[in-house]
Amino acid sequence: MRSLAQRHPIGTFLAFVYTATALIFAVPFLSKAGIGVIDLELPGAAPFILLSALSLVDSAIVATALADGRSGVRDLRKRVFHFRVRPTWYPIALFALPAVALATAALVSGGAPLAAIAADPAILVGVVLGAIVAFALVNWWEEAAWTGFALERIQPRFGPMKASVLTTWMQATMHLPLVFIAGGVTEGRVAPEAIPFYLVALYVLPIPVRTVLTYLYNASGRSVPIAGLYHAGLGVASGAAFIPVLAPAVDPVIVYAGFAVLGAIVAGATRGRLGYRPDDRAPQPSKELVPAIA
Repeated sequence: MRSLAQRHPIGTFLAFVYTATALIFAVPFLSKAGIGVIDLELPGAAPFILLSALSLVDSAIVATALADGRSGVRDLRKRVFHFRVRPTWYPIALFALPAVALATAALVSGGAPLAAIAADPAILVGVVLGAIVAFALVNWWEEAAWTGFALERIQPRFGPMKASVLTTWMQATMHLPLVFIAGGVTEGRVAPEAIPFYLVALYVLPIPVRTVLTYLYNASGRSVPIAGLYHAGLGVASGAAFIPVLAPAVDPVIVYAGFAVLGAIVAGATRGRLGYRPDDRAPQPSKELVPAIA
């Protein structure tokens, strides 16, 4: 097993991840929330999503230990707990996508979203607190695996742009069972005719989001917490408690058009490098006073 992991660390990691995912989501998939083979009512998909996040970080640790030994695990741990970055990275990571979503909704519906926030500022407090909780419970651990392990390893071989796409597809495949579980990717059950849309939503729409995440990770000195916080911001920006509340007449999917523009700007401004420096492998605090496209 060790020699196999040393030759194919990503393959070993994915084998662990997809096996664990199949086992974790087997119960909701077979229950009444899924295909109904088992006469079992479940409280929702959230507990299984939490378990899958924990299985992700465990898979990354085990694959790293097999491939690189203790030194590799130590380096992964440094990236996962790399909080010592310029403070400005934190609000940028958390608020970038919600701000883009808000701007996109405002372009479509006028000033309605901004007026709703002005009338009830507690909406923002609620979504920020929700993002922080999601970061601590799920998104930080997810990105420990997808960014701190997978992206970190495939960037040198494929470059940051291709690595961003590949990481998106690997992550989408893990989430594929949720399309067939009620409450997995949307409220209620996904209608059969809507499945192609949700496949696109898993494999295509997040690519610009992951592109910016790669930039934030690289430019912040390979900080997994910054990547996880940005992922938490995505949960806010695309969640049911944000745009659907602020602008009910706006199709929430429209926010991905704004995300695509942001991804294109970052990719263009960095000429596809996304802040990646091949000779800078160790986590280092960012030396920029204000984070800038680099």
